[in-house]
Amino acid sequence: MVRIRPFRALRYAPAAGDLSVLLAPPYDVITPAQQQALYAASRHNVVRLILGTQRPTDTDIDNRYTRAREDFLAWRRQGLLTQDAAAALYAVGQTFMDPFGEARARLGVIALMDLDDDDERHVLKHERTLSGPKADRTRLLEAVPANLEPIFLVYPDESGSLQRTLEAACAGAPTAAAKVGADDVRLWVLRDPDVARMFEQHLKTAPLLIADGHHRFEVAVAHRDRVRGLMAYFVSMADPALTVHPLHRLLDRAPGTQALAPLCEVEPAVDGPAALAWVRNQEAGQGSFGYCEGTSAYCVRVREAAREQWIAGSGQPPELARLDVSVLHGLVLPAAGVASEQVRYTGDPSEVWAALRGGGAKAAWLLREIPLPVIFKLAEAGHVMPPKSTYFYPKVPSGLTIHPFD
Repeated sequence: MVRIRPFRALRYAPAAGDLSVLLAPPYDVITPAQQQALYAASRHNVVRLILGTQRPTDTDIDNRYTRAREDFLAWRRQGLLTQDAAAALYAVGQTFMDPFGEARARLGVIALMDLDDDDERHVLKHERTLSGPKADRTRLLEAVPANLEPIFLVYPDESGSLQRTLEAACAGAPTAAAKVGADDVRLWVLRDPDVARMFEQHLKTAPLLIADGHHRFEVAVAHRDRVRGLMAYFVSMADPALTVHPLHRLLDRAPGTQALAPLCEVEPAVDGPAALAWVRNQEAGQGSFGYCEGTSAYCVRVREAAREQWIAGSGQPPELARLDVSVLHGLVLPAAGVASEQVRYTGDPSEVWAALRGGGAKAAWLLREIPLPVIFKLAEAGHVMPPKSTYFYPKVPSGLTIHPFD
């Protein structure tokens, strides 16, 4: 059983400035250039808490984590972050254009989730975590006594009744609004006890899938004596704007199509977007990818015999080994001599084209999305996919709510 509850959030006060220059994407998708831009946008932007800059002069007593703590405490003293007088749920609406040019609007709710052993068993993880990010988030948790960003959870809602309840609760004007990049973001403070009760009743029996925040979840569980509840953003699977995109792979070197010949059928494509459109067409079949080197693009299909041989010998459950992301990282990239440290990730195709044009990447692999029901089924079976297998879009902006441990 999972227990969720309203809480008294810290939120930016008007004195901090326009909310649009105070919010930021989650820490793990912020590029160095975005970090600089967010720093320049406002000296109170939440990026200074969730992803502070590193300096050559950093020491054990003066570093990105200690500066985050100093800013957090100072902003509270100065009244820039103020705590709501009464506990509430916080609905978040996002209107956005997805990477394929489709306009969408998603609505979810932020609440606190308890972190006892029973709760943990009902939270499904679908991606492996890495020690580096967990060590980083642990140091931040030790320095700043708060949940600074919500994790992102998805829940089944077959009838759609809970989603309709949330939509009705947000029929009025929002409490706050902002622009984050090209997206419109709205926040409603919901204090209706009946709405809170409906969410509590539904979610205590529903399996929850982590969409984003695997590292932060594991760090919070490991420090449950300090955390006292984890701030989480919940979205119904009945929301038509709940979308999952693939994360494309950018490479610092191009192995060349000749390295693929022993394993794959390779056909030229008009350009990168054409190769991506081919991959997204389900008729392309499993083990199909787009591959780009500079201005050249290709449609790549792993030969069935080679794929089946690798799946049989992979030591993984077949339903997991058959995933395109598993075949790419387990078979294709090693055969092409590509090491994991040469791979970077992006969920935005336009960033792929820009990196290839500007020299920021030598090559790119383009993947298709994994359907949400497949992700949920794998997670319920206890299977964990490789890191960076999914990209739930858009991310939840950081800075709308903060959960202070005091």
